[in-house]
Amino acid sequence: MTIGIAALALYAVAIIFALVQIQRTDDLTPPERLVWTLAVVFAPVIGSLVWYALGPHPFGLRLSQGAR
Repeated sequence: MTIGIAALALYAVAIIFALVQIQRTDDLTPPERLVWTLAVVFAPVIGSLVWYALGPHPFGLRLSQGAR
């Protein structure tokens, strides 16, 4: 029981930390910030892992208004 509570607490802290990092990252545009926030909220395990592993621009992808 105690291990389960500790695991749940660690899970919650990891998600909250990812959300705080997303909001504080200056490199993201507002649409990118929204996409990352939705990814972490609706797919917390995958969204958080991708954020921690690959950062704000996985595979160099960016959401932009126009073509580069």
